[in-house]
Amino acid sequence: MADSPLSISAANSDGQALKKFQITTDVASKKDFTYGKNVAQSIYSTIYGNQTYFWLRNNRFRKNRQIANGKIDMSVFMDRLEMNSKANFVNINWKSIIIGNTIVARLVGSWMSRKEKVTVTATDTTSSMMKQRAADEAEYMYQNKETLAYLQQASGVPIIPKDQFIAEDKDELDQWIMEFNHLPEEILYSITCNNVFEANGWNDVLKQRLLHDSAEVGLVCTYTWMDEEGEVHVQWIRPENAIYSYSDFPDFRDTTYRGHILSMKISEIRARYGKANGGSLSEEDIFALAQSSKEYQLTDKIKWMQDWNVAWLRPYDEWNIDLMQFEIKTLDSDGYTVTKTKKNGSTIIRKGKPEKLDDNQQYLEEKKWNIYEGVYCPVTQKMIKWDIKKNMIRPQDPKEIGNAEFSYSFYMYDPYDMRNVAVPEKIEEPIEQMILSRLKIQQLVAKMVPAGAAIDVDAMQELDLGLGDSVKPLDVQRIWEQTGKLYYRGRDAEGNRIPVPITELANTGFAPQLNALIQLYQFHYQVLKDELGEDPNLMSQAAQPRVSASNIQASRQLANNATEYMYDAYIYVMEETAKKVACLINKSVTYGAKRYRNLLNEQDVVDRNFLATIKMLPTDYDLANLQGMINNAIASNPQFVVYLDPFKAMRMAKENVELGELYFRQAQKRYIKTEQENASNNSQQNAEAQQASIQAKMQADSAIEQQKSLTKEKEIILQGVFDLAKANIPVPAELQQLVMSMLQNVTVPITVQNQQQEQALMQQQQQMQQQQQAEMQQQGMGQEQGQEGEQMSPEEQQMMMEQQMQQQ
Repeated sequence: MADSPLSISAANSDGQALKKFQITTDVASKKDFTYGKNVAQSIYSTIYGNQTYFWLRNNRFRKNRQIANGKIDMSVFMDRLEMNSKANFVNINWKSIIIGNTIVARLVGSWMSRKEKVTVTATDTTSSMMKQRAADEAEYMYQNKETLAYLQQASGVPIIPKDQFIAEDKDELDQWIMEFNHLPEEILYSITCNNVFEANGWNDVLKQRLLHDSAEVGLVCTYTWMDEEGEVHVQWIRPENAIYSYSDFPDFRDTTYRGHILSMKISEIRARYGKANGGSLSEEDIFALAQSSKEYQLTDKIKWMQDWNVAWLRPYDEWNIDLMQFEIKTLDSDGYTVTKTKKNGSTIIRKGKPEKLDDNQQYLEEKKWNIYEGVYCPVTQKMIKWDIKKNMIRPQDPKEIGNAEFSYSFYMYDPYDMRNVAVPEKIEEPIEQMILSRLKIQQLVAKMVPAGAAIDVDAMQELDLGLGDSVKPLDVQRIWEQTGKLYYRGRDAEGNRIPVPITELANTGFAPQLNALIQLYQFHYQVLKDELGEDPNLMSQAAQPRVSASNIQASRQLANNATEYMYDAYIYVMEETAKKVACLINKSVTYGAKRYRNLLNEQDVVDRNFLATIKMLPTDYDLANLQGMINNAIASNPQFVVYLDPFKAMRMAKENVELGELYFRQAQKRYIKTEQENASNNSQQNAEAQQASIQAKMQADSAIEQQKSLTKEKEIILQGVFDLAKANIPVPAELQQLVMSMLQNVTVPITVQNQQQEQALMQQQQQMQQQQQAEMQQQGMGQEQGQEGEQMSPEEQQMMMEQQMQQQ
């Protein structure tokens, strides 16, 4: 530990004060202001100086911030290109590329789309028994739901509670017990914790700020505390201002002290630490602090006056002072002397240790961890506050009641020797080379020589176009520039060859250099992607219209795998903060604060142990999957919408996708069960109808066969009777009655049928007569007009009627 960058002995020779403070267990001596000042100076000595860990860390943080915000110092590249003198012969735009800001903004933007909330679980014995009882009741209701429903319907007395969960099957029961068996106190406690985070701005602005810290510097910090009114506050701490001791863990669990540098107004210092509010600072002490402010000047005539002790407004109230606020975790012991009286054997307990113990006395020590809080002004070396922290965060579990937690929550992912590598540091080298490549491209373009021509003046003078007159060289050049053609005689008057007067000079060296610089830029861009672990353009490519949803999800998964640990840092620090918020809420409600009484009462939290965790809410991809399943189910089975409310399912899924899926599966089971029952009923009805039809057919066939048999028997008997009659043989006496009955059975239906037929014929004749009379009346009217002179006789009319009846 002595070789660590935060070793006190390596920073100053007076660093033993903190070590002695840790060894000492006497609370009275530790609470002394002088002791606290020595400890504060020992801590501050690790911060002050240009070679300390915090100074080097903040330099790295500052450079990372500049890269992430596109504010890179371009003077370095002026030196590399040797253009830092006053006279430069090429004009270059020295603005930095903003690719670092683009990468960080995309990462933070993708992380901001994720949602999370605080969930609270009661781990004490009473709560565990209550949840077990609820699970047993749900299992009992599941096993006896038919019997209970029958008894409730038969008696008319409600047996099953209205809010009682009744599972459809064993899998649903197991899932409810594992995921949804929550006590009302747990739900209220979760709502209260989420309200605390929302009231402090952690759902939007501060979350974005913390995610930027994780991506840009690799360190995230929060500060959780409770005020005098019992209200819990969660503050964001800038990583550059955080101070801490050496740690081997990313969550700084083994640190001795934690704190931060803050700037506070004089009016706020007076409100917190002034004597009028229970502090240790008089107004004269506060003015001495104000003299260390940057706003203080000796020429402004602001001097100490006694009137400022009772003044309402002072000219230095809005001045800012830099302070160091810190906390130290140490082990303290409280001693008690137990005396057992000799007279009546009673026990007397007194705090402290006497100089000499009697035979009937015993000295006992109770050791527990405490957090000491200090506020120190480095400029004036004034100790403003030093005491055991009020509203200390202690675990709710009674077995850990002697422990204490820091108000500060720090997390640094992948630490090595208290340093790590954030996104800007990863891509610093390729970004610098990309900037240099772009500057060289600007330089090449600015100094590029345009395409030209070489003109032979002697050849221009000897030029003869064959027109019989002299041609000016500028006219020849103008003809060549405008038309690209040049006509001339190739030989002079003496027959000598005349060279080409104008030759084009192409700048062929520019293009290869430009292509080489472009390839160099692309090479370093590939290096940037390799260092970062993902392609910054991956998500923009995946979001193209022709790309399927599966490819988009695959691209997101690749991006998450490369940078997920940075988002995990935010989750870890928020989960630790949520645990501290839960502890302070318990203390606030238990000791009578009214801030959260609208949700929680004392009986809801007393003797309870609530454990807070961070749970991720469903992503857009999860919701889209559930929405797709619901749409497909309704499209394939339109009647399914009767059993499932799609809007209710999506509202439930936005908070808990498992709950939405459970509701969807329940609706599916109800729909399948109903369809099976309908199919079974239809099948049973069809079978009964078929059976009845078969039975009816069998009965009809049996009746027909029986009738045929009787008819056959009658025919045989009648044939025998007729044969006996032909042979003049009398019918036996024992058969005469049977024969008479059979003859009656044969003759009576024939007689009845003949009578019916005669009646039908008579009715038909009457109808025909009425019709003929009506026709005759109509014909008689025509005969009266002289169309027919003769009339038919009655005999002819009778014959005509008989002929018509025969035809019919």
